[in-house]
Amino acid sequence: MHHRPVWLVLVAVLVAAACTPETADPDPDPEPVEAGEPASTTEEGAEQPTEATDEPTEPEPEPCRHDRLEDESMIMLTGHQPVDLALEFTQRTHRCAEAVVVAPADDAWSAAIAAAAAVHLDAPLLLINATMRDDLGDRVAALEATRLLAVGVAEGQLPDQMAAEVTSLTGDGDRLALAREVADHLELPTLLAVPEDDLRARAAALARLDGEVGLLPLPADNTPLSEVANGLAATVRLRVFSSDEGEADRIADRLLAVGLDAVVASSPLFRNGTSTTWLVDPDDEVTTALTASSARGRGEALLPIDATDLRQGREDTTRLRRTNADRVVLTGQEVTADADYQLELVMSGPELPGGGFTLFEDRRMVALYGSPETTVLGAMGEQSLDETIPRLREVAEPYGADGMEILPAFEMIVTIASAAAESTGDYSRRTPIEVIRPWVDRAAEEDIYVILDLQPGRTDFLTQAKEYEELLLEPHVGLALDPEWRLEPHQVHLQQIGSVDAEEVQEVADWLADLTRENNLPEKLLILHQFRFSMLPDREEIEAPPELAVVVHMDGQGPQGAKDETYNAITAGVEDRWLWGWKNFYDEDDPVAEPQRVLDLDPLPVFVSYQ
Repeated sequence: MHHRPVWLVLVAVLVAAACTPETADPDPDPEPVEAGEPASTTEEGAEQPTEATDEPTEPEPEPCRHDRLEDESMIMLTGHQPVDLALEFTQRTHRCAEAVVVAPADDAWSAAIAAAAAVHLDAPLLLINATMRDDLGDRVAALEATRLLAVGVAEGQLPDQMAAEVTSLTGDGDRLALAREVADHLELPTLLAVPEDDLRARAAALARLDGEVGLLPLPADNTPLSEVANGLAATVRLRVFSSDEGEADRIADRLLAVGLDAVVASSPLFRNGTSTTWLVDPDDEVTTALTASSARGRGEALLPIDATDLRQGREDTTRLRRTNADRVVLTGQEVTADADYQLELVMSGPELPGGGFTLFEDRRMVALYGSPETTVLGAMGEQSLDETIPRLREVAEPYGADGMEILPAFEMIVTIASAAAESTGDYSRRTPIEVIRPWVDRAAEEDIYVILDLQPGRTDFLTQAKEYEELLLEPHVGLALDPEWRLEPHQVHLQQIGSVDAEEVQEVADWLADLTRENNLPEKLLILHQFRFSMLPDREEIEAPPELAVVVHMDGQGPQGAKDETYNAITAGVEDRWLWGWKNFYDEDDPVAEPQRVLDLDPLPVFVSYQ
């Protein structure tokens, strides 16, 4: 961290002993100096007499720029329309201002170009629409501003009467011309050149505003880049931003070919290092410009975030987490209702194996299935823990052929369907936590995810899930429900296929979601096994809480043709509602599907297991 930009009035206290040489035998009790007498009349540089006066000292004037951000670690400036958000920002950053910048509320590029001007002028950025037009004069007067710079505001949108001197730069309705006009007016030495449709690159450029740079949109159509040079001062230097580094190189080369001094921005697109960090979604274009004008005007960091889910984007969340910012300000028109939980998680919660806070953003999970206590229930129990890890990695590796990152996993049956009533009377044998714990702890060390699989017999899923709460509190442990082994009071295993209704599943999902949120945990996996409609007869009534990734896992066995038909039926028509899983059986499938065959499935599974 470098500094906290809080505006203070500094009172200097001069101590004479600190700025005069020390004597060999200082007087321990010097005579007091009376008001109006010189401190010394013989030594060169001694203090001169001062006249006694009863007039009060004039207080230092309060600076125009001030800090009204609450003394909190997380501040939400969300849910406002751009015009109102601009007013909110201004009230928090400026008590008064010599100049004010205004831009149209419905033009993101004009707002971005205006943001650079606002930082250069140390001015607030206001947005204007039909409603704001009549109030603009009062807003500017309240700030005691003497100058108004209108950027991209069409003729007739400004009030007829303004107390401030108005300079209007329009570019004749052309954003490229507008950018050049603003750069020339402000004599900016550097322009950040951005493809006009690259929202993330524009946000990165806005995060670099420092008062000496402006923004230059590069046309997305076939406009010759030679036209970009028209009107630019010969001394202006261009820095090219693009989300695609190769594209940035090509743009720089083309600009150089038409005589423009252009280099590719070589340092990270988004930088940090201040005690306050502002967050905004680059897709919220106008708000990004507004936020940049406030953040960079205060010398503070601006970082991108996914407003629909703040946990998404491992690169973005990692960057934010590493800021160690004392204060985070989240802005935006539409931000997830779970922003408080998600932001707290990203800033201080535990991460998933391999990093990040959501499971299937850019990765696929591949698991070995079974019980560590027996060889007859699947691959998990066919070797020791030390031998299981390399076997799992070998099985999982081919599933990254399509570029997805692979997260290896143990799917462990912790309550096992039993032919006898057991001591609990529910035909389900518990695996003691002390048996499972070494596998869970080792998995954490090896960046392996763990799923606890429940076969509940005659009891309900929630009762059994709570018995393993100690393990589910781990950030790398999820849950699987297997309706095949959920019995009615009169039923026994293997005489029928079990089932569970949506209400019981919802109880588990809601409990697991609450556990996740209350303990500041990353997204947790909930698997629902299914190979018949009757196993989850009212599946469509289940609501997936935002804290969970819910996967419907087609775990049927047999010939590949039959498995394909089952998968197609189970997934038909609801691809956007669920995530999907596929199971391979070493002994029962004929043949066992090759990884590439699984990767050819539609919809594409995010979870694959081997039993």
